Amino acid sequence: MTWLARTSAAAALAAATGLGPIRAADAPPGAPASVPTAAFFSFDNLSDPVISPDGDALAMLVRNKEGRRQLAILDTSDLSKAKVIASFNDADVSRVHWVNGKRLVFSIFHEQEAYFDQTGGGLYAIDRDGDNMRTLVRPGWEREMQTGKLATDRTLDPNTVFSRVLSDGSDDVIVRRYTRGASRGEWAGTVPTRLNTRTGSVQSLGDGNLPDFGYAWFVTPHGELLGGISNVDGKATVFGRDGRQWKELNHFPSYEASDRSFSVITTGADNAVYVAKAFGADSAEALYKLDLATGRPAGEPIVHIKGFDFDGDLIDDEAHHRVLGVHYDADADGTAWFDPAMAALQKEIDARLPGLVNRIDPASCGCANRVLVSSHSDHQPALYFLYDRKAALLIPIGSSRPAIDARQMADTDFYRIKARDGQDIPVYVTKPKGKGPFPTVVLVHGGPFLRGWNWEWDAESQFLASRGYAVIKPEFRGSRGYGSELYLSGFKQWGLKMQDDIADATRWGADKGFEDPKRTCIAGASYGGYATLMGLVRYAELYQCGVAWAAVSDLALLHDTHWSDMSEEYRAHGMPVMVGDPVKDAAQLAQTSPLQQAARITRPLLLAHGGDDHRVTLEHATQLRSALESHHAPLTWIEYRDEGHGWYLPANRVDFYDRMAQFLDANIGAGAKH
Repeated sequence: MTWLARTSAAAALAAATGLGPIRAADAPPGAPASVPTAAFFSFDNLSDPVISPDGDALAMLVRNKEGRRQLAILDTSDLSKAKVIASFNDADVSRVHWVNGKRLVFSIFHEQEAYFDQTGGGLYAIDRDGDNMRTLVRPGWEREMQTGKLATDRTLDPNTVFSRVLSDGSDDVIVRRYTRGASRGEWAGTVPTRLNTRTGSVQSLGDGNLPDFGYAWFVTPHGELLGGISNVDGKATVFGRDGRQWKELNHFPSYEASDRSFSVITTGADNAVYVAKAFGADSAEALYKLDLATGRPAGEPIVHIKGFDFDGDLIDDEAHHRVLGVHYDADADGTAWFDPAMAALQKEIDARLPGLVNRIDPASCGCANRVLVSSHSDHQPALYFLYDRKAALLIPIGSSRPAIDARQMADTDFYRIKARDGQDIPVYVTKPKGKGPFPTVVLVHGGPFLRGWNWEWDAESQFLASRGYAVIKPEFRGSRGYGSELYLSGFKQWGLKMQDDIADATRWGADKGFEDPKRTCIAGASYGGYATLMGLVRYAELYQCGVAWAAVSDLALLHDTHWSDMSEEYRAHGMPVMVGDPVKDAAQLAQTSPLQQAARITRPLLLAHGGDDHRVTLEHATQLRSALESHHAPLTWIEYRDEGHGWYLPANRVDFYDRMAQFLDANIGAGAKH
């Protein structure tokens, strides 16, 4: 990897960010179908702006003419003072954090490489003016680095990852160093460590006396270790400090439901540990403070969004040791302000940017006049502004995707529907311009035990809508983000009630009149690919075709493939509870195996896989292909030999979605025979 010389080429930076006017011109937009595939699936031009603790500068990632992401600094008081301070000719800068007003840390990634070569990580530090760049943690690859002015002594192994910045005025950050387990040889916990970004010196927190298998640590903004959580054999244990000793405070199962379970958000500027725990009749997780004496969430919830689990981050005023508010996810992103002045500012900015979700990030010093504003909608990819509070002036910084004209994009709406047994199922729908019913793609998210969708600009949905398809995106049983009832009711329901939810969302779309039931296809990746295959097995009458990529084809194979990147801890204690026990539930796993039910797949199928997939191995696809070919099922096969669990190379992404569009056109689009 070669470090490129920094530059003060503000003009080049302006071109990369779209600095200047960011709204579409008044000329009428072209037809949505005229938007090229690459405009949807290329990388962002500008991303991840972060305001400095003193509010004097923005750090952001911008593309150079070779397409690499560089670290740029913008002076908030004089936008002409823009400088690229870190750039590499064969790697991309990622995950930038301000250590203090003068120094930053960042990682790198091989974003434009095929999956096999997409190594990255590491940790680097650099001054705001581009001087004193230092490698702190070596990236996870074997290449020789050409270091230029980089200081490389005292570098740490790649098993060290960034954890948080501090607000004590030092040049230190907190990192977590992973340890190996003696029995299984896999990662078995982390050690929270203080790392000086100038000297590379390290100091283990907790006097080096830590519980084993720790994965979540409560570290204050001044570097004090208050406690942590370990995970061993499917059981989580909450620990607290008692001088140099540790005491067990609370236990809960790592994968099953418990009234003692919670997830850690962070430790705030007020030194309180914030966690999310289920609350109320809707079982959605709310934000609490953790009682460090009992290891349990205490008191009334601080933020509760009915029907949505709390997932977000704190907005800290480090100088005054208080939390100003929280950013969170509901159907769309939102902010709950505890500070009245910031709540008033939110109303003012929302009035100036109507129709957009506007996120405000003030400097953590609590003293800066200008704040960062990030705005987006279902039509509009992210836009970035500075807002000058004294002048009441909104200053455009740039657009993440200047090639996308928001006027050409489609509406996305959020619904809650009833499944056949009365369970509430959240559904997002993106409809093309015009009057339905439309040919429709039911798009199933991966995971499956995570949140799939949000009200925002989504490349897949907008691409399909631009080609004339309505897109139904259900949050079926097992999905996170909508309460523990929906989440837990998906356990051991692969191919069963989870599949029924997807089918019910499909029928609902037809009943609403925007979906043409005779021109509907199911599609998805990973678990979404599995659900596509099971949809064709169980509900062939609903779907005229399927598109499955990186798809699980057999649940027993998923459990037995020991060279995949799933941990032995999850395989031994998570999968039996969440997916199914390979012995006790063998009959159910066979019934819900697309591979073992392959003779029932008779609809046209586009099946794609990466040759270097370590999550769902290529064997899933090749065995299914053989089974389908044995009974002459209509199959279109794509293999990207150098890809893994998804498509990373831009050329492969464009190629896949172009071929997907051709497949859909032939089966449910204008080219289909009806």
